[in-house]
Amino acid sequence: MKLTHLLIAGSLLTGTSLAQADEKSFGDGTLPEFLQKYDVNGDGKIDEEERQAIKESRKAAREERRAEIDTNDDGKISDEERQAARDAIRAAIEAKRAEKFAEIAGDDGLLTLEELAAVPQLEKAPEARIASIFARLDTDESGDVSLEEFNARLRHHRPPAHQGPGDGNRPHGKGTGHGSGTGHGSGPDGIGARR
Repeated sequence: MKLTHLLIAGSLLTGTSLAQADEKSFGDGTLPEFLQKYDVNGDGKIDEEERQAIKESRKAAREERRAEIDTNDDGKISDEERQAARDAIRAAIEAKRAEKFAEIAGDDGLLTLEELAAVPQLEKAPEARIASIFARLDTDESGDVSLEEFNARLRHHRPPAHQGPGDGNRPHGKGTGHGSGTGHGSGPDGIGARR
């Protein structure tokens, strides 16, 4: 008898969770702002018809972007058109970066250590870390950073390549503490057998 009750309760719970899986909600149950414009019936959910409208809108936006890139209207994006699109995106990013840099650097257009330290994303960073970042940016060691120095550092910064265990994070030739060197057992001339 108890087994029957457990099976019935289990099937009811499973049915409820399956029904809830069809109704998708976000976080607190409200739609994000970018989806609210598609909720035409105002029920706070995106139904199948509204999902289709989103797909069509995204497809139209992709086609519009593609048409902007395909400047000769041949239906294909050539290498030159692709490069021109990349250059346009890069120019937009650099313009936005210059605008943000100007906001932080102030009227003189030069970033000081104090101005860098006041950036909200760095306010909890240790002073030594901020000073280290500033030193890397200030390539001419003038005590302030120009937009050109800032951009040059960003252009030449490459995230470290994935390295396997024991590879360390050091440039080639600096060693990682594994395998060779003058460890224990070195003689007076710095060369010796390892124990």
